[in-house]
Amino acid sequence: MALVRCEEQPDREPVLLADALPTVVDGIRLAARAGIPVADPAGGTATTCGRCACAAYRHRTAGGHWILVEPGEWPLGAVPAGRRWRVAGDGTAVNLRATVPSDTCRISHSDVCPAGPPPAASPVLLGQWRRNARRRLN
Repeated sequence: MALVRCEEQPDREPVLLADALPTVVDGIRLAARAGIPVADPAGGTATTCGRCACAAYRHRTAGGHWILVEPGEWPLGAVPAGRRWRVAGDGTAVNLRATVPSDTCRISHSDVCPAGPPPAASPVLLGQWRRNARRRLN
């Protein structure tokens, strides 16, 4: 995709959100009337882990891969750096780097999947791993 500077196309004005939004809303309404399910992008796709059968949500990462994310949010300080995820408004899972201590985050299912070894990185991850292990047995 080639980018063209605005000055090179003076007859093309930017599209305002207020102008584009009605078209998007109309499309969603038409899909709902036709019985076509319209997913909430931030919600992710509910699924189960193929290794342990625990519930999780599938999200695309910023790098274009897919990740299973555990339900719920956790205090940022309880989850080790590198294991913290945030789901953006468009449903993309982003690994958090610099954050505000009062923020919350999500955790990857792979960090707490009971089909894998128990995590030693944090008591919160270990607790979630144990909860998932109990669910797996039931």
